Amino acid sequence: MSVRVGIVGLGWWGEQLMDYFRNTPGVEVPAVVNKIPVTKDLQGARFYDDSSEMMDKEQPDAVVIATPPTAHKEVTRQAAQRGIHVFCEKPMAATLEDCDDMIAACLKSNTKLMVAFKHRFAGSFAHLKARAADFGKPQWAMYTYPLWKVDDPGWKFQDRGTRGIIVENVVHAIDGLIYLMGDVESVYAEGNRAVFKHPTLPDSAIFTLRFKNGAIASIGGGCTSDRRISREYLDIHYEEGLAQIEGALDYPINLRLLDRGKEAVEEYSYPGSDGVKEEAEHFIRCIQEDTEPICNGVEGRKSLEVALAVLESIQSRKVITLWGGTH
Repeated sequence: MSVRVGIVGLGWWGEQLMDYFRNTPGVEVPAVVNKIPVTKDLQGARFYDDSSEMMDKEQPDAVVIATPPTAHKEVTRQAAQRGIHVFCEKPMAATLEDCDDMIAACLKSNTKLMVAFKHRFAGSFAHLKARAADFGKPQWAMYTYPLWKVDDPGWKFQDRGTRGIIVENVVHAIDGLIYLMGDVESVYAEGNRAVFKHPTLPDSAIFTLRFKNGAIASIGGGCTSDRRISREYLDIHYEEGLAQIEGALDYPINLRLLDRGKEAVEEYSYPGSDGVKEEAEHFIRCIQEDTEPICNGVEGRKSLEVALAVLESIQSRKVITLWGGTH
């Protein structure tokens, strides 16, 4: 079954996703949508400046949404009304209410909704997820996730929009821990405005998570690092084992595992596996086989809820309890 995919949003990352999906077996990319014309060679794909027009004329099986998060809800609604499946870039939306509307729209139309958290599909994370039950209950973890200074295009730092680097980028680390350790119960955070000096939104933070299963974790992230040296590092302690994942930021290719009852340390490496190729293939497979994505709308909402709680905790200097969604 060939799957026709329309790309909505063709900034730098949208262009990368267009190439990833175009190179996924069984996929055609007949059209792209962007507010302004693009100079990139679209390799035969037709250009539109309106997503609803593209969906009506091209009738794709799925859309990839790579717009700013404030637009995710409307494009998802348009797709769901037409029975079109949705691959939505992270963060899932700008607000939890938007997330709930997106989930409801796709449930009503029986369309797939997948949120793009590539770490779940990176070789090291997938391997640990498959083995985690061998190590028993998670006890605690520390995750360093240091982005370098990035250009501020405006939409990443809006109080009524994406609300900064924690929501836009550190959300990857949040989702990774939810995937490996379970749902979060409460958050306490401290943050700084070291780079962009935004009056309310931090660009770096250190925060603690308490999980519903009793485990605890800390995450340090922001945009104060340097691309030449920035690395991500995750250390998880389980009752019966230890796990370490590390690599250049967004390329966590190395995994070390220790079963406390065994002598040898297991070491694995997954060169080139950042999870993007794998998540694209997973989404297409879910459509072809009518299965639920690993990171559906309910899962995607969880990481946004935690990220927003981090901001609330920084502002209030209080522990924030999460209540979860209604779905």
